[in-house]
Amino acid sequence: MSTSSLESSAEKNSAERASSRRTKRWIAVAAAVVVVAGGAMAIAASQGGDSQRSGTVVTDAGGVAAMTTIAVGGSSSCAMTTTNPAGAKCWGSNSYGQAGNGATGGNLTSAVNVGVMQRVSAIVAGESHTCALGDSLNQVFCWGLNSSGQVGNNTTVNQVSPQHMLLQSTNKFLMAIAISAGSAHTCALAPTAVAYCWGNNGSGRLGNGQITNLSGGVPVNDPGNSGQPLANVRAISAGGTQTCAISGAAGAPGQVYCWGTGYAALGTNTGITAKAVSVGNSHTCVVLANLSVKCWGDNTYGQLGNGSTTSALYSAPVAASGITNAVDVVTGKYHTCALLSDQSIKCWGANSSGQLGNGTIIQSLTPVSVSGISAVTAISSSSSSLHTCAVGSVSGVLGMKCWGDNASYQINWSSSPSPYFSYFTTPFSAVY
Repeated sequence: MSTSSLESSAEKNSAERASSRRTKRWIAVAAAVVVVAGGAMAIAASQGGDSQRSGTVVTDAGGVAAMTTIAVGGSSSCAMTTTNPAGAKCWGSNSYGQAGNGATGGNLTSAVNVGVMQRVSAIVAGESHTCALGDSLNQVFCWGLNSSGQVGNNTTVNQVSPQHMLLQSTNKFLMAIAISAGSAHTCALAPTAVAYCWGNNGSGRLGNGQITNLSGGVPVNDPGNSGQPLANVRAISAGGTQTCAISGAAGAPGQVYCWGTGYAALGTNTGITAKAVSVGNSHTCVVLANLSVKCWGDNTYGQLGNGSTTSALYSAPVAASGITNAVDVVTGKYHTCALLSDQSIKCWGANSSGQLGNGTIIQSLTPVSVSGISAVTAISSSSSSLHTCAVGSVSGVLGMKCWGDNASYQINWSSSPSPYFSYFTTPFSAVY
């Protein structure tokens, strides 16, 4: 079968499924939230006369963390629900218990409730683990694969239900205002504006000046003063083999620090000032003060968005072509998407699974518009993900839509994935 035939068949297949299920209900997700959050996740909400703000953006209002309401993992997806108190549901791969429902094994063909927690206020997903902020104090809970300590409960045993994340030094619970899941490590931002990380520490991606995996949270060190934690952290993003944070006063763009692959173990001041940062598998993107997007790192699939496949150093980031009004940016495994101020989305990079959402499976070296969705209020991807999800409107109906890889039912379970149709090239209802 030719590539063009595949594209045509996939689009027709998606359209037929969407048409036959328009009356099905969505799992509701809470989408109206504000200001700074970590990870490859974006939230946009109108706040009076202010401009739209989103997940990792340090806005002019500054100060409070946005709650990430949808999560895209390596082969699973999760969403907060609008029940009171808010809970969460997950679907897709559950090989390591990343759905948090007390069980493990196989792919989930219907959304299941995450157990234990109540009052869920944020949720994020890594390659095979999931974390959330829960209960009235916004304590950090994680579950799923734990071989590198990424669950953070001071063990390396996989967990099928949410576990309290513990601090390495005191064994106490951590409260947080934002959280970010990398492929095999996790970071959270405490109310004190200090960031903590745990899990896989290859290349020093936890930012504590060491390379030993840790199953409890440790503070990210200040590269200029290794005896002190990095202060005034406003946003943090954990990726594949690296982590980046924004540090600075509330209400203004801040300094970008990174550690892990390509950076010193204690972190590197990149010299870049930005409003948002997102780390993918092996590339990083930021939103600058002028609302343009710049990226650096691997560019094999055009994930930097500048029209080439030449990789770039952080010391010479390249601009994503034509992006002048970005609210936020999220990075997937080999692709990137930007949420724009008009509540539309543009994506670029790898597209073999339809993760760009433009109706094709052809990679794009420059940004292309995601078709079939408008009034977007939240987008999510992650460093292990070949799919993307958003909260927005399709044909006037508000719901959670996803596109890209569906091999583990992480988008939709209306029929068994096949060798040709285990992906969706345009936004499709995630759950119903």
